[in-house]
Amino acid sequence: MLNQLTFRQLKNALEETQHLPHVLFAEARSSERWKSVIEDGNYSSFWGKMKEQAAEIIEKPVRAPLFSEFTLFGDTGNRSIYESQWNKLYAGLHTFSMLLMMEDRPEWKTGLNNAIWNICNEYTWVWPAHVGLYHKDHSDGIWDQPALPRETVDLFAALSAFGLAETVSLHGDRLHPWVVHRVKEEIDRRIFQVYFHTPIPQKWEMDTNNWPAVCASSIGAAAIYLIEDGEKLAGMLWRVIGVLRNYFSGFDEQGSTPEGPAYWQVGFSYFVYFAELLKERTHGKILLLTDEKVESISQFPQFCMLSDGKVINFSDSSDKVQFNIGLIHRLQDYVPSLQLPSETYRQHPVLNSWVDAARNMLWSPESTPSDLALDLEGVQERIYTGNQWFISKVKNSNGRFSAFAAKGGNNDEPHNHNDLGHFILHVDGENVLADIGLGDIYMYSKQYFHPQYRYEMINAGSHGHSVPIVDGCRQAYGEQYRANIITSQTSEDEVQFVLDLTKAYNCDSLELLTREFIWKRPKNENPQLVITDMASFSKVPESFQEVFISSVLPQDTGIGRIRMNSVTLVYNLDQWRAEVEPIQSAAHTLSFYRVKLTCRNPGLEVASVCRFEIEHS
Repeated sequence: MLNQLTFRQLKNALEETQHLPHVLFAEARSSERWKSVIEDGNYSSFWGKMKEQAAEIIEKPVRAPLFSEFTLFGDTGNRSIYESQWNKLYAGLHTFSMLLMMEDRPEWKTGLNNAIWNICNEYTWVWPAHVGLYHKDHSDGIWDQPALPRETVDLFAALSAFGLAETVSLHGDRLHPWVVHRVKEEIDRRIFQVYFHTPIPQKWEMDTNNWPAVCASSIGAAAIYLIEDGEKLAGMLWRVIGVLRNYFSGFDEQGSTPEGPAYWQVGFSYFVYFAELLKERTHGKILLLTDEKVESISQFPQFCMLSDGKVINFSDSSDKVQFNIGLIHRLQDYVPSLQLPSETYRQHPVLNSWVDAARNMLWSPESTPSDLALDLEGVQERIYTGNQWFISKVKNSNGRFSAFAAKGGNNDEPHNHNDLGHFILHVDGENVLADIGLGDIYMYSKQYFHPQYRYEMINAGSHGHSVPIVDGCRQAYGEQYRANIITSQTSEDEVQFVLDLTKAYNCDSLELLTREFIWKRPKNENPQLVITDMASFSKVPESFQEVFISSVLPQDTGIGRIRMNSVTLVYNLDQWRAEVEPIQSAAHTLSFYRVKLTCRNPGLEVASVCRFEIEHS
């Protein structure tokens, strides 16, 4: 319905239901539902930590971030110190709002009033990294100006508005009326006036990543809670709907996003939260989750789940992701074929987000039959032709699990890494041939989002991925540097996935570079991956190197075989010289290694054949 919805339909639905009684986030208003959640032993640890956090906040009231902490991003590029203090400040909102659902204690009411008042006292709800975000050069020039830029709406300002609006709606009778008035006043001033009272688009409105989903959905949710007039609300939500349509365009026809499963959850969760509030506000007249694309988008993370909590983690992502189980349950209402993830992929309610934690618990049934968990049998494969991802997962009769994933795309994707032709090889809970990902979230700095510095860093540059270095050239950054799928076909025993990588490199001598993946997975045999790179040059290159990223220490046997635990790389020793080097990355406590194969005698044509044999331990 998202793409078919008209403004007239939206306006009529909101106006027709304006004076009807409606219950927003109905589960959160049910004392019986809260009682069952509070008494559920699965959440006892969560409630215990909530009480500990509340006692700590009461004993040591949290201060707002200092001005020197706010300007640290502009001075050094560091954002972690400010954001850490910001999280402490906002912890009171989430903690006391949640605990008041357990018991109406005076100290918790006081704590919530204080937490909200402190948030309303902040100069801006926008994080320093996003100040002046409507400027494309915000990371360069904003902090050198004598005056602060005009207000904008970033992801965290929008989240603040959503959380505050929902809290006031649920706890309004427990809060001091001045606090309630202040919340409404500040959301109007900081969000509605900034977003709805100017036709100039926010920079994120033109993106297709998780930002437009979180920002627009959170703004829309706040509007649903605070704006009673149906006609006014229709005009506000129509702009939100336009942004969400643009967000949906970032998923290919098979439902994949180049941001991967971690950021899928960030963005798609908030779309679902907004859609359910709009459904309740219109008494079921507007059902955004019946859109034809919702099914394929909902199923995407299931294809990215491997084993032992590991996922396919191309771009800025950890190799372990846990999912909001309440979100999955709610999506099952619209996509019955959706299966629950196994226990290792299930997220426990988080302490720092009322919005996420409440839905995690309240949207989950009181008991979840374990036999409904997602459990792969045999072979599961998907080629996402739009975003050029290939995924194959194999579970043999002995329960041994292996998987292969490769990607094309372009080198200006959301959370981009220069990684065209890169791949992951997973065996029994371990991403052996791996993606370094981001690792530590505090790697996010001003420098990390500046292309001049970003692609010199090992985790984002192509030298930190399993792709060739061609005549001394790494892959280049920009949308024009892209891969093209030449072949993608499957048979009973194998898959062939061939990419043209010529345009991934800004290399004068390179005329053609193709990479062929053949993933052999005959029944009752261990899978095997064969990678063949074919390069042609206009003049003899000075060098040609194959690079492979391993998460385990490679053992070079010296006979053309390099063992990486359960995977052995086989190469032509006469043609290639091998070396192994550890990867130094400030973002990681984990170890990664680069296996480099250097061509001994490169010519006008270079052919490389590397075989990866899997042996289950």
